[in-house]
Amino acid sequence: MPLHQQETFSIELAEITASDRVKELGLSLSPNINFDQEKVFPQIDGWGWKSQIKKKVKLLNNIESLLEDCLFEGEQVLYIAKGNQYSFGEQVFLGIWASAINHTVFVLTNVRLLMFRTNSKGIPKKTFWMVYYNQIIVFKGNWRGMLTLKLKDGRKLNFTSFPKADRKIMPKVFEEILENFRKTQFDPEVSQSLENLCSHCLDQVPKAEFTCNTCQSIFWSPKELALRSLIFPSWGDFLMGHTLIAFLELFGGIATWLYLIGAISVVLSGGNPILLGSAIFSIMMFNGLDAIITYRVASKGLHPRSVPVVESIA
Repeated sequence: MPLHQQETFSIELAEITASDRVKELGLSLSPNINFDQEKVFPQIDGWGWKSQIKKKVKLLNNIESLLEDCLFEGEQVLYIAKGNQYSFGEQVFLGIWASAINHTVFVLTNVRLLMFRTNSKGIPKKTFWMVYYNQIIVFKGNWRGMLTLKLKDGRKLNFTSFPKADRKIMPKVFEEILENFRKTQFDPEVSQSLENLCSHCLDQVPKAEFTCNTCQSIFWSPKELALRSLIFPSWGDFLMGHTLIAFLELFGGIATWLYLIGAISVVLSGGNPILLGSAIFSIMMFNGLDAIITYRVASKGLHPRSVPVVESIA
């Protein structure tokens, strides 16, 4: 290629923006949301750029209605990625099924980090959080591909399963955002570092409260859900929307109750009472363990019990 043509090509390539690439792929973003597309889509050329942009646009399209409702005036979306919250305890007791309830989409804005619980495809469920940047002490990755979030109130959150590109880029993007945020000296009041957001109106719901002051939505408390799982395993998970795990637990719950009923029948017929003691012990162990796990999972966020009734206008 002649020199003058090489220079023209270089100039044209340099002028291509992330917005141009999105349009080139026939994709669209909500005009009601303020995006910094150059940061949201850091890769606009080279191997795999089309796939990268398509995946991020799909994630954004899934949560755009939520963002439209919860973003502040002047708040700008700077980055998005999807990972999976990691808990050693859940991994031990739930195994591979733990990932099914912990898919999370991260949205970094110029003010805060938003987190939306989703299914494996990035479709939002009903549990959401936010963290103002002044509440974050450390956000870093390690050699295992895990991203760690250390918060001001001592809480530590671990996330895995981010795409390789995001594992490299997110910590760098965060450091830049945090530096700019500190210059604003914005110091909002919080009830805890990781604030719960209402599933209905996406306003903040303070720590240890289970009614939204804005829209009056009501949420299950961890104790209420754990008690239901203690009575019958899977009940709490059904109420939290963890349908797959709930069905798996359902079979175990039915088996233990049938065992107890059978043991009672045997004892009433003059059989060995030790069998009844064994059945009671099995129920206490199985149901008790499920209640403990349910309480732990439920304590992570809010799970809607009822949504507000919209009064009709006469």
